[in-house]
Amino acid sequence: MSEGTSRYEATHIEVLEGSEAIRKRPGMYVGSTTVRGLHQALFEVLGRSVNEVLAAGGGCVDVTLMLDGGVRVTDNGPGAPVEAAGDCGGVGLESLLTRPHIGAASGDRYPTAWSTWGMGPCVTNALSSRLTAEVRRQHVRWVQEYVRGEAVSPPAVAGPADGSGTSITFWPDADIFETTECSFAVLAKRFEDVAMLNRGLSISLTDERPKGGPRAVRFQFPDGPADVLAALDAESGVQVPPDIIAFEREDAKMAGRVDVALTWCGPSEERIRTFANCVPTRERGARTRTGSGQG
Repeated sequence: MSEGTSRYEATHIEVLEGSEAIRKRPGMYVGSTTVRGLHQALFEVLGRSVNEVLAAGGGCVDVTLMLDGGVRVTDNGPGAPVEAAGDCGGVGLESLLTRPHIGAASGDRYPTAWSTWGMGPCVTNALSSRLTAEVRRQHVRWVQEYVRGEAVSPPAVAGPADGSGTSITFWPDADIFETTECSFAVLAKRFEDVAMLNRGLSISLTDERPKGGPRAVRFQFPDGPADVLAALDAESGVQVPPDIIAFEREDAKMAGRVDVALTWCGPSEERIRTFANCVPTRERGARTRTGSGQG
């Protein structure tokens, strides 16, 4: 290297942390800045809610595409711990929204893996123009607001709470995403798949944007694989025989449960749909991530 050539030194390295790093390179965290990345930002929040209610034995998760462009995700889980209340029973609200987390939020099992790297809602927060979090826990309702990943103020008590759960409402940042309009059809299909794979889950999607009035769907499959089998046959127009053989088995080695449903089928063609951690594997094979087993 000649003396006239500038030298690359440690002082030339730019260190980005927290929301600044996520906003600088959003594709590294949600895959792209297209509608696919927009949906992934939603899944980062939704995955936490699904895992919370499943870890508690089952429950409801409701998603609303709001008229003003916001997206609200509400669950009836135990509610995220709030550091301001001295609650140290898990990942606290502020940590959840400002720091990446790998692994389970509640309990030892993490049934769904919606995120590529397990970053969680902190990614959504950083990529939103604003976000409001509400926690209902121990009969108290807490609220906190953020702007582009930065807290406006600490969590504050907003009154008494009936029941428990967490609600996160965010407005995707138009300076980051090419579009801030989520696809009702794409999300509905995704939610149906997750409800099929988790019998303790009820998940709804409400769209307040249509000019003709809101539209909504809810998915719940209390009989698990037997319901899945009926739904798949209904898609192909096949009349499902009344005798469906279904069974389940808990396996300590895989730290999970296997659910199976069988029946006779008229069509001869093969239909295969595969998932790992409740995420479709279109190319088959497995999908792994730190802190969760394959499903």
